[in-house]
Amino acid sequence: MAGVKLYNKSGDEKAVRIQQGIEKKFGFVPEVFQAMGRNGEFLERVLGIAEVAGKGLDPKTKELIIIAVSAVNGCEYCLDAHRSAALAAGVTDEEITAALEVAASISLFNNFNKAISLKSDLKSK
Repeated sequence: MAGVKLYNKSGDEKAVRIQQGIEKKFGFVPEVFQAMGRNGEFLERVLGIAEVAGKGLDPKTKELIIIAVSAVNGCEYCLDAHRSAALAAGVTDEEITAALEVAASISLFNNFNKAISLKSDLKSK
């Protein structure tokens, strides 16, 4: 359940057109795109950024990165959606678990280093 009003093809004209395209692609309008559906300009730009982000990465790698970041950020919605997308792209459950292990371990180090205000003593050579 969303904490904001959902606009399922009820936002401005541009948002409605974009959501119709999303519906053609997925068979429905996911709630995240309904929540962003008030303002078509915003929705278009968010989708544009998502589309160009990771250019050059294969779909499996991109989905594994999305899963890792979503896990660290605690977004269950994104984890669920992108686990399905990852599996459809050919990612295995073992690869998902491995990506989550890497994300969890680096998150642990990130949080520890932030907590103690540690600065890098490693120099690029």
